[in-house]
Amino acid sequence: MHKIKIDTDKKITDISNSLYGIFFEDINRSGDGGLYAEMLANRAFDDGVIPDRCTYSPETKTITSPTGWICSFDCFEGEEIHGWRADSAEMSLTDKCTLNSARKRALNVRFNGGKIYNRGFEELAVREGSEYRFYMFAKAETAAEVRVRLVTSDGVCISDSHTFIVKSGYTKHECIFKANKTDFNAALELYSDSCETVTIGFTSLFPIDTFCGRENGLRKDLATMLVGLKPSFLRFPGGCIVEGFTRETAYRFEDSIGPVWERRPHRLLWGYNSTNGLGFHEFMQFCEDAGIDAMYVFNCGMTCQARCPDYFDDELVEEFYQDARHAILYATAPADSEWGSQRAANGHTEPFKCLKYLEIGNENYGEEYENRYKLFYDRLKAEFPQFKYIATDHVEKSGLSADLIDDHYYADPLFFASNHDTYNGHTDADIYVGEYASTIGCKQGTLMGALGEAAFLTGIERDQDKVKMTSYAPLLNNPRFTEWQPDLITFNNHQCYGIPSYYMLKMFAENKGNYVCGCDVETGYFSRHDKGSTCLLTDGDKKAIDSTETNTGVVYSYDFDKPVSELHLTFFDNGLTNEDQNRYELTAADGRCTVTHYNGWSKMKVSESEYTGELEVKSFTFSIDGNSYELCINGNLLHSGIIKQVPDITAVCTVDTAKNELIIKLVNLTESDIEVSLESDRALSREFCVQTLTANSKDDGNSFAEPEKVIPRRRCISVDDSIVRVSARSVNVFRAGIG
Repeated sequence: MHKIKIDTDKKITDISNSLYGIFFEDINRSGDGGLYAEMLANRAFDDGVIPDRCTYSPETKTITSPTGWICSFDCFEGEEIHGWRADSAEMSLTDKCTLNSARKRALNVRFNGGKIYNRGFEELAVREGSEYRFYMFAKAETAAEVRVRLVTSDGVCISDSHTFIVKSGYTKHECIFKANKTDFNAALELYSDSCETVTIGFTSLFPIDTFCGRENGLRKDLATMLVGLKPSFLRFPGGCIVEGFTRETAYRFEDSIGPVWERRPHRLLWGYNSTNGLGFHEFMQFCEDAGIDAMYVFNCGMTCQARCPDYFDDELVEEFYQDARHAILYATAPADSEWGSQRAANGHTEPFKCLKYLEIGNENYGEEYENRYKLFYDRLKAEFPQFKYIATDHVEKSGLSADLIDDHYYADPLFFASNHDTYNGHTDADIYVGEYASTIGCKQGTLMGALGEAAFLTGIERDQDKVKMTSYAPLLNNPRFTEWQPDLITFNNHQCYGIPSYYMLKMFAENKGNYVCGCDVETGYFSRHDKGSTCLLTDGDKKAIDSTETNTGVVYSYDFDKPVSELHLTFFDNGLTNEDQNRYELTAADGRCTVTHYNGWSKMKVSESEYTGELEVKSFTFSIDGNSYELCINGNLLHSGIIKQVPDITAVCTVDTAKNELIIKLVNLTESDIEVSLESDRALSREFCVQTLTANSKDDGNSFAEPEKVIPRRRCISVDDSIVRVSARSVNVFRAGIG
């Protein structure tokens, strides 16, 4: 029987109030048309503009950056006007007489009794009785009447109509539609019987009913789901979009504030444009409205290192440093200062009090990063000592200071479960697990993914003295524009649902307690590996492959024609690469033998040892017995280690002092219902309240058709003989009174 020994009086560590947060990056079209409630696609007509210094290939519909990175580009303006369609009207783009310097294009329309339409990102979703604010900046040399309204896909009007008199000089024309019918496949229609050219410089359509009623605000249902997670902070705006794929596409704070029609667009490396309508001010406003802290991530002078990086020169690095500094001043300076006055002009007189964390870069590493990190950290820390500073690499190993280190993990569920104790005994800088998700085998968001993550988080909770913060990634996905899976919340133009991991995180965040208490878990284990290929590599070339169907016995041996001084092996290799890879690598070189597990986009050191002298490998034998492995060189043992197995259960216990209750978070990773014996230093109430997240299959998940197929169920149970019965493949939160 599985057993948990509980010592409620043994205080391991206080809980971290910042442990559970959220991370937003504009990926999967999660910004415009997603969390940002703008309904029109290509509202400023610049989606098809090729980024500066990039080249376009019409054959492949891709662009290539100056450093050679290739990205999809399927909306080139020479082939279409993305988001807009004409019916018996003529329309064309122009780069002449645009609305302002931020706008690279305007739309010339000769209606001649015809119409133009915008159907949004996937048709417009309008609801009967709801109101929608529309405006456009337009001009015409000769006055022209333009009628605007909402219509069905068949052109039937489903709102009131409004007519604008468009004259010379750009003028903002604005109205509010009230829908008289619900239609999730609607469109915005503009009509005129004029034969004059009408130039439109900018358009926008927004629901009146946004989160907290903000005029340039967030989609209410999505923002409400985010708040429902009880997050303590929001990390924004990325993610890889902070770095960009060229110096021109790196994120700049100054492009994301002010009137939205004056904001420059931001070409994202996920293959589409952001309007920057969901900008720095909007993120800060959401944090304030939601009552959570803000974490701002900014570029530190380089593009994405995974995409043919460009390292900026000193002058450009200084420019990005000042951009970061100005963002901080915008948020915190008084209203009579240079940047505080801009905030006040945008409707927020008082400084934002929610900004707490600053992250220097995103997923950056190496010497180039450390040089830039030090420059940013030293200067910002001196001017703004009140913030916590986060590094994206373990810069403390190079003697640099950081309040937190941002670790990222994308792997399969069993990787997370077997590494639940990753931070046990961690003695370096405090940790922020800023991005993590079970990706391999559960791209649609399954119960199995939630089980692996929950097991990992029980370990994180035990180590809250060192792991202070976590956030799942990515946050949102529109399945018609998927770039990355899984994502915590899936949405279309009128619906949304959470994957099982959403509900697991909600369970954990709602049941924190005040301190972690003693909790010793006695459990069985099962192996995550039973087959895989073994490869010998020398001089970077694969020399031989031997597939094995067992994890017991001699796996590989080899005699060299000539002795070698280094040895490189892979074992339990599934033969896949990148996000789906799963293999172990053994390297013996330069006096050190190391085994590393590569799983998805993650890696974890498994074992390491040192040896003296130079290797002269004439022969070797590599064997695996169960979860143990050995490497013998020339008949002598050089290195041995143990592959982590998967525990049947993981658990963590915390105490809620206000309610005098014990909280047990318990994950059952097996396919069987089990009994768990609880041994506590103090008497526990016989009645437990429990939330359980489970399903008929570990592959079950939620969908638009069944949005609540896998959600937690609450019940009260009577506990006899201190034994709780735990469902197969389940995440559980038990609460019991302490005697």
